[in-house]
Amino acid sequence: MSSWLPCLLLFGNLAIASSVSTVHIPLNSSARVLRRDLDSWSAGTNSSRRQYCDQTLFDPTLEVPSEALPNDTTVEELRIRRDWFNGWKEYFPQGTNILYTLNLRNETDSWINAMEEAKAAMGALGDSLSHFELGNEIDHYINKGWRGADWDTKEYTKQWRQLTDQILSSKFYKNATHKPLFQAAVFADPPMVPDQHDEIDDFDIVNVTRAGLVDPKIIESYAVHLYPQSTCDAVRYARLSLNLLSDHDVIWRNLSQYIPQDAAARAAGSRLVLGETNSASCSGKSGISDTFGAALWATDYVLTAATIGLEQTYFHLGHQSEYSAFTPLPYEYKGENLTAGVRANFFSHLFLAHVISGREADSWKITALPAANASDFSGYAIFSNNTQPSLAKLVFIDLGVWNSTVGAQNPSTLTATDSTFASPGDRPRRTVEVHTSWRPGTKIEILRLQGPGTNAKSEVRVSGVGIDSATGDLVGQEKIEQGIVNSDGIVRCELSQAEAILIQKP
Repeated sequence: MSSWLPCLLLFGNLAIASSVSTVHIPLNSSARVLRRDLDSWSAGTNSSRRQYCDQTLFDPTLEVPSEALPNDTTVEELRIRRDWFNGWKEYFPQGTNILYTLNLRNETDSWINAMEEAKAAMGALGDSLSHFELGNEIDHYINKGWRGADWDTKEYTKQWRQLTDQILSSKFYKNATHKPLFQAAVFADPPMVPDQHDEIDDFDIVNVTRAGLVDPKIIESYAVHLYPQSTCDAVRYARLSLNLLSDHDVIWRNLSQYIPQDAAARAAGSRLVLGETNSASCSGKSGISDTFGAALWATDYVLTAATIGLEQTYFHLGHQSEYSAFTPLPYEYKGENLTAGVRANFFSHLFLAHVISGREADSWKITALPAANASDFSGYAIFSNNTQPSLAKLVFIDLGVWNSTVGAQNPSTLTATDSTFASPGDRPRRTVEVHTSWRPGTKIEILRLQGPGTNAKSEVRVSGVGIDSATGDLVGQEKIEQGIVNSDGIVRCELSQAEAILIQKP
C-alpha cells in the first residue's frame, strides 16, 4: 500500500483531498518527557469525592463505611471511617497509584481530622497511596467562607507546612514501610484569568514558591486545575460549544499560560501537573463532553500539555458527571434511564495508551511539529530518549468539525446534542507528507482513532477495536495498516477530517 507519513501537514480545510505540505521533523533538542502515566483519572464518589474533600469528616463511630449528609445529592458533609478506604483499593487494579486529598479546611485541634484521615488512608491503602494533597482548590476558600480576606500564598504556605510537619513527625508516618509524598498547590483558577485574589496575592505556582512552598524532598509535584469551558453559571453555559472545544488554537492558548508555572515548579525542584481537568467544569455537558469530538480534544490536549512540560493530566469523573468517560452502573438522570457502558470520549485514553506503549515506554520524549499547528490540525513527534535519540512515532490529529447522523445515541449517556446540523457531502481528507530520519524501505504501521463524526456518541473505534459495555473487554478485530517509508525518508498518508493517526515502527 502507499507509503505513509510522519511529520506534518496541510493548510486549511479542503474538500475531499487536500494539497500536500512537506515538512521536516525538527531536532529533538526542545523535546519534553513523555511519561507512561501521562494520562490518568481523578475519580470521585458522590458527585465527586474531590469536590467534598474539604467537607469530609473522619468518624470511627459510623455504622457504615460512609455517609453523605443530608443526602447523596446535596452533600454538606461526607463522613467516613477507616474501611471506606478499602473500597478504593478493591475497585482499582493492583498497581494503581492513589492520591488522597486531606481536609485542610477543618483546623479544629490542629487539623486532628486530617491527621485521622491520613492515618486511616495509609493503613488501608498501603503501597497504593502515592501522594497526599492538603485541601482542594484552596484559592476558592475565601469565596466559600472557609478562610478570611487575608488568605494568601504566605498564609497557605504556613498552614500547609504546619499540617505536613505533623504528618511527617507522626508515629504512623515514621513507622510506615511506604511513605507517600505530597502534591502541593491544587489551585483552580488559571493564572491569566482575573479572580478574587488579584488584589491580594494571586494563587499560582510562581507566587507560592516565592512564598516558600519549596521542598523537593517531599513535594513531588504541584497541581493546577483547568477546564476550557464551564456549565457552572448561566453566562459561561451560554458559551458552551463543541466547535470551540474542537480547536487546537484554543487548546494552545489555554495551556500555554502554564509555561511560566511549569518553569517555577521545576526551579523548585519539582514539576507541574494538571491535577484535575475535563471539557467543561461542573460535570460537563452532554452533546459536547461525551462525544467523539471530546475524544479528539482530549488526545490533542494531553499531548500539547506534555510538549510544554505538563507530564501528567488527570481527567475528572464522577458517577453522574456528563463528562465521565464510562458509566459503571445504570442510573436515572434528567428523566432518562442510562445503562452501564463506555462513552465516546473514553477512546482518547485507549488511543493514548498506544501512543505511549513500547519497549522504551519509560524513556520517550515529545515535541510539537511547528508546521502541523493550525486550529484544525496538530502533529507531534516522539523520540526515544536514550544515548542516541531517534524518531520513534508520529501523531497527527485533524480537529476539523464533521457532524454525522450516524452514532448519535449511546444508552450510557444522555440524548442531548450540541447541534442538529449534519455536514453535507463527502467527508474531507488531507494528505500528510513528512520527511523523516527513517531509512527508505522501513516498515511502519498506522493506527487510527475514528468515529462517524465529531458529534458521534457511539461507534467510535481505535483501528477497529471497541469496548464491550457489559464487561469492559476490548472487542473487534484490530486493523493495523501497514506501510513503507519512501525514498528520502518520506512518509505519506491520508487523514480524514475529525480523525487522529499514530504512525510508528512495529
